[in-house]
This record gives sequence, C-alpha cells and structure tokens, in this order.
Amino acid sequence: MEIVEIWRYPVKSMLGEKIAQASVGPSGIQGDRRWAVVDAETGVSLSAKRYADLLRCRARTSDGEVLISIPDNSECAAGSADAARGLSDLLGRQVTTHSAEATETIQHEFPTAVTEGHGEPFLYLPETEAFFDCAPLQLLTTATLRELQRLLPASIIHPVRFRPNFLIETNEAGFVENYWVDNGINLGSLRCEVYDDTRRCIMVALGQADLPRDTEIIRAILKSNEGRAGVALKTPETDVVQCGAKVEIVN
Repeated sequence: MEIVEIWRYPVKSMLGEKIAQASVGPSGIQGDRRWAVVDAETGVSLSAKRYADLLRCRARTSDGEVLISIPDNSECAAGSADAARGLSDLLGRQVTTHSAEATETIQHEFPTAVTEGHGEPFLYLPETEAFFDCAPLQLLTTATLRELQRLLPASIIHPVRFRPNFLIETNEAGFVENYWVDNGINLGSLRCEVYDDTRRCIMVALGQADLPRDTEIIRAILKSNEGRAGVALKTPETDVVQCGAKVEIVN
C-alpha cells in the first residue's frame, strides 16, 4: 500500500489543497484547519454541515499566508476585513475568520441531525488544538471508494467528498479500514495509531467543486457500514510524510 494523495484544509469546512508532502505531528498536518469561519460576536466556528456554502470557498497556503477564494469575490487573506465582508455576504450572517492560535476555546456550531444537515444548532467542544471535529489526522483507502462506487453505480464517489488527509492505494476490497482500528500504522517513517473509525455526516453528500449534492452517499454509508468510512489517526512523533510513501499496518 502507498500514499497517493495528501490533503491539507487550511480553513475548516472549505475546499483544501493537495500537497506533495506534509510535516506531520501530534497536532496533525502543519497548517491543517488552523483557521475557521466564526460568528463575529461569539467566536463559535461554523461548519458546512449547517452552512453548505462554505464548500463553495477554497483555501490555500502561499508563503505562510492562508488565502481564501470566495465565489464572486477576489482572493483575500484569512483574518482580513475583506474575508469577513465576503464571507458575511455569502452566508447571510456576520462572520469573520479566526486562527486557532487566537482562539481561547474552540467551539463548533453543528446541526442536531448531523447526517441530514438540519435541525437546531448545538455547540460542540472538540478539545483540540485546531479546528478539527475530533481527530487530527484522517485516512481513507481506495478500497472504501471502490466499495461505495459498487453500491452506488450512479453516484460520483470522489475522495474530495471525504476530506481525508491521506488517501491510500490498496488492492484489497471492501471497507478494509474497519479492521485497522486499535492497530499501528506506518506512513513512511512516521509511526501512527489507528484509534477510531471515522463516522460520516452530511458533508460527504454536499455539492462541492464540480460534484453534485447526493444524499444517497450518506444513506449508503449508514446502511452498509454503520456510518463508517475511513479511520482516525494520531501520532506522538513529528516527521515529513511524502506522497508515494509506503504504508504498513502494524499489529
């Protein structure tokens, strides 16, 4: 098995950037989800689970600065007044962008029914150092993508929907990651622990980039694999992980 894609998402709930290598440590990939769109008054971070238009925006890193592309707007820097204005107009709510470093307590606003993307909002405290929902690292295999495509031949099953940090190429079949939980995994020379499944929500079904909204995807994941698709990782180490690195499960 090997890593075929590495992804970083500089701003929570926005489209991210594919990178050739990443500095990875206990807090995840350097620069991953270090920014979020937050309510201008409360500082609570907003999610595409409730504000799907966030997935119409893309964030990238350039010379250490995070730049945001907003529909019908020019690219602007995270933390700027231009970003606050453009995102407020897009979402119909007064928002700004905050970095994790400048946020005392990270709180997310989620809809009550996270697999449907609706319901009254509630506050969730992930107790993380960045704007993660829970895990600092997410991994997905091509086996899971192929299994979902088999179950949903009319759907477009694309890795972008699942927002993994690492996409792993494997010749195995089915939801293979299910069997990796509570095992070690080596990403090149970086030793990690597979400590949980990734439970999916409405995010995988939302329209983004050229992909249409497709709620059959989340329904199939719930029905066929108890809502699981991919796994969560953590590591006590710091290392550089490159695309093309070999992947090994350590029992």
